[in-house]
Formats: sequence, C-alpha cells, structure tokens
Amino acid sequence: MGAGDEYPDALGKLVDVTLEQRQLARARRDYATADALGTGLAAAGGVVEDTPNGPRWSLGR
Repeated sequence: MGAGDEYPDALGKLVDVTLEQRQLARARRDYATADALGTGLAAAGGVVEDTPNGPRWSLGR
C-alpha cells in the first residue's frame, strides 16, 4: 500500500456520512440542512442523485 492509498477509502466514508446526515435532515424536513450538505458535496466536485433506493453520489465530469 502506498502513502496515498487510504485516501479513496477515507473519502468514501466521509461521503457516506454526509449522505446519511442529508437523508436524516430530509426525513425531519430540515431541507435547509439537507440542501447545505448537498451543496457541500457539489462544491467538492460531487453529484448527488436521489433514487428510490436512496441517494447515489458520483464525481462530476
């Protein structure tokens, strides 16, 4: 394992936590917080897509 190999795993975990917090905010109808979390992911280059199975995140193009 190289020095930077842990970054993709750490990034994935941070995104998972952020998406979970976004879902919890939406569930309690705190749309301002949910939107802010989505905006934060977008600022990092991510795209959040809400699906019937939950949110899906990918890097933007």
